[in-house]
Amino acid sequence: MIEFIQSHGIEYAGIITALLGVFYSTKQHKIAWIWNFIASFIYGILFYQVGLYSDMELQGVFMAMAIYGFVKWNRPIQLLEVTNSSGSNLLIGIGGSLIFGFASGYLHHELSHVSLPFLDATLTGFSIWGTYLAAKKKIENWLVWIFVDILYIGVYIYKGMNGTALLYVIFLIFAFRGFYAWKKKLS
Repeated sequence: MIEFIQSHGIEYAGIITALLGVFYSTKQHKIAWIWNFIASFIYGILFYQVGLYSDMELQGVFMAMAIYGFVKWNRPIQLLEVTNSSGSNLLIGIGGSLIFGFASGYLHHELSHVSLPFLDATLTGFSIWGTYLAAKKKIENWLVWIFVDILYIGVYIYKGMNGTALLYVIFLIFAFRGFYAWKKKLS
């Protein structure tokens, strides 16, 4: 039992803090960004250990975005309302995520022996975009997360990270709940 906890403890700490972050995001509570920062730090270490370097790098971006999101959601002067993204911004986001995935995947493939470089990098690109949309309170962030979560479930099962795969199943449920909760708030 102690050996199991020692080998999986960091993963479970990441799971708990990540769940708290997503839970509070669906409630539009600014403390979500603090939990997201902590979870990203923990998962950065974990992804390094399992060779998912794009995911590891993504955690650094998530930490920066957590600071940005906390500041953005903490401004008392104007409350940030849930809004839709324009069609052109959605196309730019999709295109940018794919270009990022190809470029970063190529670099990781050529310069290191990482696992699933193109898929990992593409999901990283979409995750960065999803986090940006969440910080701006764009409802489409939840649709991006639904897409990303489905694919990440497969990646983490493949890597033997079953606890994290289960976390992403829960994230998927939260993403659907968040989408419908935010849809009700749409101005």
